[in-house]
Amino acid sequence: MVDDNYKADSPDLEVNPSIDESKLNDREKEMLAHLRESDASPAQPPGLAEVEQEVASAGDPSVTVMESSDSGMEPAASGKVAEPLAAPFPDTEKVSGSSLPEPPPPVPVMEDDTADSEDLAEEPLAAGQDAPIDTCPHCNWDLSKQTIAEPEQDEKMGFLHSVLGQKPFIQQYELFGGQVIVRFRTLTTKEMDVIYNFVFKQREAGEISTIQDYWEKVNRYRLYLQLTYLSAADGSFTHTLPDSYSKETNPHSEEFWHFPAYDPDLGYLDQIEEKILKDVLRTETIQRTISTYCARFNRLVSKLEVMIDNPDFWKETEQQS
Repeated sequence: MVDDNYKADSPDLEVNPSIDESKLNDREKEMLAHLRESDASPAQPPGLAEVEQEVASAGDPSVTVMESSDSGMEPAASGKVAEPLAAPFPDTEKVSGSSLPEPPPPVPVMEDDTADSEDLAEEPLAAGQDAPIDTCPHCNWDLSKQTIAEPEQDEKMGFLHSVLGQKPFIQQYELFGGQVIVRFRTLTTKEMDVIYNFVFKQREAGEISTIQDYWEKVNRYRLYLQLTYLSAADGSFTHTLPDSYSKETNPHSEEFWHFPAYDPDLGYLDQIEEKILKDVLRTETIQRTISTYCARFNRLVSKLEVMIDNPDFWKETEQQS
């Protein structure tokens, strides 16, 4: 685009009035008539007449129509620098961002909880697949709980003494803020044989029908033999129990269970159970509490047993001088 300020002024054209029209042909006469008509009325920029007509018909007072001149635009004065074409018009009002309408809020998306609920649902076990184990079949420990912590110094020392002295490992616990004291011991191999033999005979007799009942019975009889002491700090009850099943199962022990009559093939585990539930663990609450701590004791023993390959086990139990 060429700026009109830098264009030379167009010279004014005047029609010679002394032209002899008799010497002109029809085409020249027509051109002469157009020249005389254009000289009589000043020329306007293309489309300006239409704009004036539209503004006049609309009657909008805010719109101002520029007056036309003979040349259409005034020539630039000397020393005047032309404004860039991209510069905004001085009368044009800028539109600010605050005047724009705010966008509508986003439509909330409804979350589908169906997939989460389906993932949380337990999948059915396939045919022939074993059910997951929730508790340890040996010590009845809840497998969903955190692994037992590192044994303390006195626990390592007591276990080491039991191994070197070939005697049962004994551990004492304080319950209910020290108001109840309970003591457990490890069993001998023959005592475990007595338990498995008795539970197996119960299963053959039809008294045990599921594998869960089988291990429940094994862990209960283990508890009754491992429990050696239970007392209250205020002296309301004190129970001191034998530290061995019989002379045959632990000949190095000093106290054994004695019953006047029993079946030699079955033993007297059922009589031991009846006496403990009648005189010692009389309520379900104390039964579950003592059973939980017995499982904790067995977990501690298992933790200490797997540390036999630790080369620093002996050094850790040595007293520093």
